[in-house]
Amino acid sequence: MTTEPARSGDDLSRAFAALVSTLRTVETDIRKSPSFGDEAEQVGAYRHILRAVAKGLEAETLQDPDYPYFRILDWWLREGGDNPDQRYAFTPIRGGETYRLWGELGSATRVEFQIYAGRPWDGSGRSAGYLAFEEIEIEDDGSFEIWLSAEAREGNWLSNPVEGTTLFARHIYGDWNEGRTGDIHIDRVGYEGKRRPPESAAELADRIRAAAAMFGTTARTWPEFVRRRYVDTGDTNTLPAPYDTYALGGAKGRWMSGGSFALADEEALLLRIPQTRAQYQAVQLTDMWFASLEHGNQVSSLTATQSILAPDGSYYYVISREDPGYSNWLDAGALRRGIFLLRWDGVLGELAEDQFPSAKLVTVGELAAAIPGFSTVDEEERERVRHQRRRHLQLRSHR
Repeated sequence: MTTEPARSGDDLSRAFAALVSTLRTVETDIRKSPSFGDEAEQVGAYRHILRAVAKGLEAETLQDPDYPYFRILDWWLREGGDNPDQRYAFTPIRGGETYRLWGELGSATRVEFQIYAGRPWDGSGRSAGYLAFEEIEIEDDGSFEIWLSAEAREGNWLSNPVEGTTLFARHIYGDWNEGRTGDIHIDRVGYEGKRRPPESAAELADRIRAAAAMFGTTARTWPEFVRRRYVDTGDTNTLPAPYDTYALGGAKGRWMSGGSFALADEEALLLRIPQTRAQYQAVQLTDMWFASLEHGNQVSSLTATQSILAPDGSYYYVISREDPGYSNWLDAGALRRGIFLLRWDGVLGELAEDQFPSAKLVTVGELAAAIPGFSTVDEEERERVRHQRRRHLQLRSHR
């Protein structure tokens, strides 16, 4: 006669087998992607798979909406066009229940909070609530306390609707300095200090299946997004008009633009981005799998604060594989193809058309004539900047 423990064990084994099977099928699909090109892109592909596995396991097998801790997306688990200037924090929540958030702003330019219902990033959910930086009361010492609940309350409050599934928090850094980088924590009210009940085999098996599903979705979503938006459009080395992201599950007041680059030897993509009144303005690179490039020891992103403003009131950025000597260089590293993303945060109303950016493919030798007030930096300055960036990231992630 089969015992209950044996049946439970079989359920765990079947769930684990489903995870392994998903790994194989995802690998097959990824290798068929248009982004699976030269050696650098193939390395990126397998990095993409491994990060998606790690994210799925952490999010689905370890996190708990009743005993929440934030999962941090930093340079270890880069995906989805992640912004090097942001520390992303995620936790599952139970819709309609009450949670208390607490933390500090630190050296961040902004902090903001958003509730998701489902998964807006893959088209199966939506933004269900948003608390902007401008709406948060922050104490003189930089600390804050925010409540999530179904019922409205005074002070910092974010409605938690019954369909809410995930809380998403962002610290946004316009300046990568060595100041205290801030922090964030969460408790479900009434569960603080309570002993977590033991997990059954059936519950863990369900979690493993959920991890396999999340891994499969994450791994397939982003290369398909890149193919659909950047590869199949045929608009390489061009820059479309910026758009308001809130309707797509992004944050209020956030505008974005972006495109794909493809560079031959001695070629560079020159971006011109006018100065705006946005509270935060930045540009970054990603690979063809939509993961940010290494951004501590490689300057693959720059904010307006970190950039040199040209005499004509615009920022000029050079995307190239080799150092062109110009101050605002975005280092593509080994990549011949990739994605560049532009962001504006804290935009009030519309982004005016005369503030729209542009892109132009040039040779490295043409840069000095193409950039007003062209200025150069030496390798010592490059090393100083990389050292400062790495130090900030170590402080930001506590690693």
